[in-house]
Amino acid sequence: MNPLPKLPSLDEIRERINVIFPDNFPDRRILTGEMAARVYFVTLYGGFTEGSGRFFRPSTVIRFSLEQSVLTNDLERLTWLSTCQTPGHKPLGKQWYADNTREPLRDDMIRNRAVPIGLIIKREGVAPTSPAPIYALSNDFAKLLSPALQGIELSEAISQWQEKALNPMTLKRMKLLSRGVTEKEGQISVRLPSTNKVLRLAAGEASVITRDVCEELAGRIMKLPIVVHVSISDQKTFPELIGEAAAYDLKFNPSSELPDIVIVDVGSDDGKVAFIEVVHSDGPITELRKDALLRIAADAGIPATRVLLVTAFEDRSSSAFKKRFSELAIGSKVWFRSEPDMLMSFDEFLTPI
Repeated sequence: MNPLPKLPSLDEIRERINVIFPDNFPDRRILTGEMAARVYFVTLYGGFTEGSGRFFRPSTVIRFSLEQSVLTNDLERLTWLSTCQTPGHKPLGKQWYADNTREPLRDDMIRNRAVPIGLIIKREGVAPTSPAPIYALSNDFAKLLSPALQGIELSEAISQWQEKALNPMTLKRMKLLSRGVTEKEGQISVRLPSTNKVLRLAAGEASVITRDVCEELAGRIMKLPIVVHVSISDQKTFPELIGEAAAYDLKFNPSSELPDIVIVDVGSDDGKVAFIEVVHSDGPITELRKDALLRIAADAGIPATRVLLVTAFEDRSSSAFKKRFSELAIGSKVWFRSEPDMLMSFDEFLTPI
């Protein structure tokens, strides 16, 4: 049987996984939480790594303890390993989790997150009903947790692992989120589609989302999009857009509470008009807001059939989306800056299915 790997401390693992899964990593919480850190620690403590011939169960982690974690020489680790998966095993001190928490650890952490992206491998040829241990830490991921890996070598190893282990859509999402983080300081330039006019927006997440709505979303939902209105918290109108709506025969009431962005498609016969709310903390298109926007459209002579209602968020994992998801209006759409090729629809079936 293979020798035990070098063991980083729990604190080192906590720090390392936040480097491997940075803030721009989608849905990172479960991969960087305390339960995840403890899973990675136990797999290394017992040498449950790919090719070692050793495998663990979720209960192996649940029945570990803080008292055991400080016994780190090879003899102490091997002594624990000899009994940790035997019937009736009792941990030294207080075990980390209650026995009834094994399902969340197994299903949420291991099966649904760690196995699909290759952090943990599953032993083949074992019946699903078998109580035999079937999980091991992959060698590729175990290397990233090595305390010997530091500095530039660590950064390069993480980048190589991400390129190899993650699907292209996840990588693209990470890059777009990262780009947004670096652009939340300083002025944001927005090049409007079709007209190539440039707006200068104040720094902030809302401005980053606004820019990508204009530069990325508009061309995806319209043939020839013209931005006729943009509003952000500290600037409700832009000189560059004064008279733009009227030029395309859109006459909005000056007292109307317009959405953050209005875009008209001058390249289609139906003259589609998009009302878009940008949300980084509040202000999605709820049922009440939907009714208000459709009244604004009607007052401007735009029938509801020509109106596209969109709420734009940073990412599916953003707190703003999670907070406001249940309030979004039926018949509206949702767009995420980090996934520009996707448009989520809240459609209602008009006839029974």
